[in-house]
Amino acid sequence: MSVRTLVDGDLDAAVSLHLQVLHMEFLSRFGPKFMRTYYRAWISSTDSIGLAALDENGAVLGVLLGASDPALHVRAMVREHGVGLGAALIGHSLTHPRLAKDLIVTRGWRYTRGLARLVIARLTRKPPSSPVAAGPVVGEITHVLVDPAAQGRGVGRALVEQCVRQARAAGVQELQLVTPPDMAAQHFYERLGWHASGEMQSRSGEDFLRYRLTL
Repeated sequence: MSVRTLVDGDLDAAVSLHLQVLHMEFLSRFGPKFMRTYYRAWISSTDSIGLAALDENGAVLGVLLGASDPALHVRAMVREHGVGLGAALIGHSLTHPRLAKDLIVTRGWRYTRGLARLVIARLTRKPPSSPVAAGPVVGEITHVLVDPAAQGRGVGRALVEQCVRQARAAGVQELQLVTPPDMAAQHFYERLGWHASGEMQSRSGEDFLRYRLTL
């Protein structure tokens, strides 16, 4: 098994794995076309961390998404891919009324505000300002996905450990992640030295546990 940077050629396999493992996730409900757009936007934006674990034949066994500077990464995604992502969301929502309602209720204002800022920045040609760091540099892991058939082979550990090395090289001092309150996931991260730091709830009402790792 090897771990390397996630590239465009991995996207079909990565999206298929995402929809298999996290079919209950809100964004997964928008289908493979949107998720492919989302993945491409993620890995091509500033400060992204995207990793793929491959078997000896080059098949994708696992995927990790994260960011060394989440705020700058989100700004870059909105600036460079916001229109495409918004169009993909709207296009799918038009044929799925219930999903459209959930999108408006849980994320409508936040997404509209982000797109408005993008339009204003383009019209005024004013580059978005970068936030000034007021404390330690904190990165994040947003997704760790492992093919169920490859569970127990150290795929998740290899992805997380490579992410930690990459984050350290980028000057990150702490990594954070959230995971559903599943005992297997809790034990997995605790064995890797992560520490639980509370609970949170997503805008869609999903419960998560927050974990931290000092680098």
